[in-house]
Amino acid sequence: MHDLNDLYIFCHVVEHNGFTGAARALGVARSSICRRVNQLEERLGVRLVQRTTRHFAVTDIGTEFHGYCVKMVAEAKAAYERVACARATPAGMIRVSCPPIIGQLLVAPLIPKFVEKNPQVRIALEATERRIDIEENFDLCIRVRQVPTEDSALIMRSLGIIQHVLVASRGFLERNGRPTSPAEAAQKGTLSYGSLQGPHVWKLVDPEEREIQIRHEPTLIADDMVVIRQAAVGGLGIAQLPLSACLNEIRDGLLDIVLPDFLAPLCEIQVVFPSRRGLLPAVRSFIDFLSAHCVSEVPERQIKRHTGQGHRENVRFWTSREPPFAQQRIGVPAR
Repeated sequence: MHDLNDLYIFCHVVEHNGFTGAARALGVARSSICRRVNQLEERLGVRLVQRTTRHFAVTDIGTEFHGYCVKMVAEAKAAYERVACARATPAGMIRVSCPPIIGQLLVAPLIPKFVEKNPQVRIALEATERRIDIEENFDLCIRVRQVPTEDSALIMRSLGIIQHVLVASRGFLERNGRPTSPAEAAQKGTLSYGSLQGPHVWKLVDPEEREIQIRHEPTLIADDMVVIRQAAVGGLGIAQLPLSACLNEIRDGLLDIVLPDFLAPLCEIQVVFPSRRGLLPAVRSFIDFLSAHCVSEVPERQIKRHTGQGHRENVRFWTSREPPFAQQRIGVPAR
């Protein structure tokens, strides 16, 4: 590949009718301009300009070549101007991936507000449970991870902390009795959100602050959280759901929190992207908008960080200092 800067220099030589004028316009030494044009001619194998101490003229092939160089310089300027414009004003397509429940509860309610403020932006959203590699042409991915998270070289920004709770309908609890322990709850009929293959496990923290895992054999398994929530409301069993996913049902008396003293380790909604460098204004604006309009189910002052016993050695996890309350509004867009 030839050095395209030589074509840019040649344009200036022709436009300023000589090396001296081109050197003055570019702010470089005349000898440097002469050397670069000589090298360009040697590579091309033709004479582009005729020059003596008293005469300067562009050859016929030099004139024709100059026409192409002018077009190249104009296109290069247009390319830089397009990038500068994109960096100044949010515009273009944002490709986003997130789990379906996050799309329903978090992203979907905010998109109309964001697009109203940024009318030149378009959003392509893939709501999927499959594990996404951000290199699959996504600008950002929204995911849920147990905290603390220690993985990948991706840049992460928190959108809020999620508290999972065990819930069941009052009718189910009246028929089957209210359990007094996680092991008892696992025997009363359960529902599982996740992989059909399993294993099906509740992650909990007991009153002695030990992380425990309770295996159960669910009556219903689904990879759609809305299906599991509706089944719980219908009295089919006990389900572990994010508080924000069942908050309205708890408020309306359709679901009760089961075993509130057995907290689940906290999870975090995270938006991840490859790098802060070169982030387009549309993507940066969308991330800032999501961050500004989301709130945590557990305030920072209520988070308790643990390092201790669990199903793994040196386990680290976060919990809430207090049992979850139905009136909390967390993990959903702020009003």
